[in-house]
Amino acid sequence: MRSNARSLITAILALVAGILLSGSSVLAADYSVDFGVETEANKDAGSLMCLFDQTCSAKIEALGLRVSIDVFRSNPERAHVHLYGGDLGCCYFDGAADSIIIDPRKPLSRVPFFKGARARGGLYIKNERVGTLYLRFDSR
Repeated sequence: MRSNARSLITAILALVAGILLSGSSVLAADYSVDFGVETEANKDAGSLMCLFDQTCSAKIEALGLRVSIDVFRSNPERAHVHLYGGDLGCCYFDGAADSIIIDPRKPLSRVPFFKGARARGGLYIKNERVGTLYLRFDSR
């Protein structure tokens, strides 16, 4: 009987500790990001809870894309955004850049993205527009 009671108490303590630890990680977020991606074929959206000085990313299953965002505590008015696709020719931003910098203080950022070739040297490459990435930041 005592063994069962100890096991039950241990299980309850482990459960409570797990809840407290998972709750504290959510409370520890420095900012959140609502994102959406729209293409001719499909659209998807989601939210992220992020920490300054750490890459924050999400997989956008419906479109086969991944978005990653970096915001540094030393420069919080600049968000570094990358968008990756399963296709080697996707995804680039204006001027065939593989990343962009946006101002997270704006209410909503609408960023067109393209597929094609990566920029090389001083060449300007015009790629085919695939869709739009929408980003909305909220500081905690």
